[in-house]
Amino acid sequence: MAGIDIRLRRIFGEDGKTVICPLDFGGFMGPVEGLYDPSAAVRRVVEGGCDAILVNPGLAATEWESYAGKAGLVLRVTGGSTKFSPNPTFHTLVCSVEEACRLGADAICIMLLVGSDYEQEMFEIMGQVVSESHSLGIPVLAEVIPCDPSHSFDPEWISVCARVGYELGADAIKTYCTSEGFEEIVKACRVPIVIAGGPKVEDPNSVVRRAMAAGAAGIAFGRNVFQAHDPAAKVRELYSIVHEDCRCKEGR
Repeated sequence: MAGIDIRLRRIFGEDGKTVICPLDFGGFMGPVEGLYDPSAAVRRVVEGGCDAILVNPGLAATEWESYAGKAGLVLRVTGGSTKFSPNPTFHTLVCSVEEACRLGADAICIMLLVGSDYEQEMFEIMGQVVSESHSLGIPVLAEVIPCDPSHSFDPEWISVCARVGYELGADAIKTYCTSEGFEEIVKACRVPIVIAGGPKVEDPNSVVRRAMAAGAAGIAFGRNVFQAHDPAAKVRELYSIVHEDCRCKEGR
């Protein structure tokens, strides 16, 4: 399992914490504010000192010069659902683990929407991806969230999301932070939990402070970063909170 540990260290660092910047939203919603120019989006978050980026295969292939050697690469291998899809809660396999390896992935990301009519199919895909990834020494970040947004911050739902992802072999979980009971959710999950940002919020810094105090291992904030007035500055702010260090990476 040394390969998994080595690659996780590239993302989580020596303190076991991470700031991941997902730039994969275009794979579901098309061009959106902050992602119209993929090259600029990558450069901004890398300039801010993020630990890793989370992207789809196409962006990983075209923008590698902007992040290689500067930030870890988490590659999303599931998707296939756009804002026009009649089945938006079903994410299928769109990239093989081998292709992710060829693209230089440090970790694989898969999506599972709990409570969806397609829950079983997505968990079957997860089993396949975990098995193939671990055989190659690559860790899996499972993004496990409720399919119904009204349950996104419900402690009961999030506790199931985190625990099921861990039970089925993920090396880290990406899910939402609840306003109550999150510390217990973290304790019941024996792998790191990285909190998802979701839609833009007025004060993402407060959300991060609360999550880190409850035991989160880091964040994976997309829209709250790439749609910020100054994405690089926002990454620096979040980095200082997550790593409990006011020095930004460029000053270390």
